[in-house]
Amino acid sequence: MNILNSLSKSLLCYLSPGFRKQIVRAALPTFETNLDGITFRPAFDTEDYTNCFRLLHDVYVGAGFSNPSRIPLRIVPHHSDPKSRVFLGSLTDNSGETVPIYTASLFPDHEQGLPMDIGFKREVDVLRNQGHNLVEVGCLASHPLYRKGNKNIPMLGNRLIWWYAAKILQADDLLITVHPKYLKIYEDILLFERIGWISSYSYVNNNPAVALRLNLKTMAQKYKKAYAQKPTKKNLYHFFFEAEPTCIDLSLEKGKQGVERYYGLDMINRVLAAYSQTTEAQTAVSECPLTLVKKASLPKVDLGYIG
Repeated sequence: MNILNSLSKSLLCYLSPGFRKQIVRAALPTFETNLDGITFRPAFDTEDYTNCFRLLHDVYVGAGFSNPSRIPLRIVPHHSDPKSRVFLGSLTDNSGETVPIYTASLFPDHEQGLPMDIGFKREVDVLRNQGHNLVEVGCLASHPLYRKGNKNIPMLGNRLIWWYAAKILQADDLLITVHPKYLKIYEDILLFERIGWISSYSYVNNNPAVALRLNLKTMAQKYKKAYAQKPTKKNLYHFFFEAEPTCIDLSLEKGKQGVERYYGLDMINRVLAAYSQTTEAQTAVSECPLTLVKKASLPKVDLGYIG
C-alpha cells in the first residue's frame, strides 16, 4: 500500500493542474467537525503560550526547520506585537490531563511588517500597494502522534485560523509560507495561490519556501465552486462556511469575563519568566542566562528568534 501511495504521489506532478486537482480532491478523507476530548481556541495565559512555543520548537527541530535551543521555546519577534494571536489545540485524556497537539499564530500587517518580508517583501508589497489588509499565518505545528493519518486536527486548526482572520481581523488576504512538499495541500485542497518561491529561507533554517495567498473575500465563492457537489463530510465549503464545530471554543473572543489575557511583549516576558523558574531551565540558565526581552533588543535576536 505504501509503495502504491508513493507511486501515485510521484505521478501527480506529471498531470495537468486541473486534472491533478480533481484527483486530489476526489481522494479527500472525511472531515469531522467534532472530536471527543479535543478543543481548539486562542491561547491566553502563560501556560497556554509555553505549551504552544514548546510544541513549535520540538516539531520544527524534528522537521529540520530550526536547530535545537537551550531554551526549547520558539518565539519570533512578531509575537511582541500585541495584535498578534497564538492558537492552541489540546487533547484532554481520560485522566483529565491536557496535552497540546496543535498551534498556529496570526500576525497582522503593520509597521513592523510581516515575518515573510524576510524573503518575500517584494511580493507582499504588491498586495500592500493595492490597499489590501493582510495577515500572515505562521508558526504552525501539530503533534506527530496526532497528525499521522488524521487530517482532522490540522483542518480544524485551519477552520479556526480562517474564522479569526476573516471575522475578527477583517483581513482581505491570508498569507503563508510553506515547504514545497506541502503545496498539494495548500494549492490543490485549500485553494491558495502561489505568489513567490525561494530556494533558501532563513526563517526556517534555510529550507526552500513558497509564498502563498488566499483571498478571503472570494474564498467562499471558490470553495463553493470546487466542493459544493461533494458529500457533506468531504465538502470543504460546508466545513468552513456552514458547519459549527463544537470543539472550537471562541468564548474568550466573545466577551468572556474574569479571565486574564496576555499578549505581545508582556506575554513574552511572562513566558520567559515562568520558564526560568522551572527545574528544566536551571541547566540552560547556567549556560545561557535568561533575560527578559526588551523591545529594543528584538531585532538583534539571532535569526529573528528567541530561544
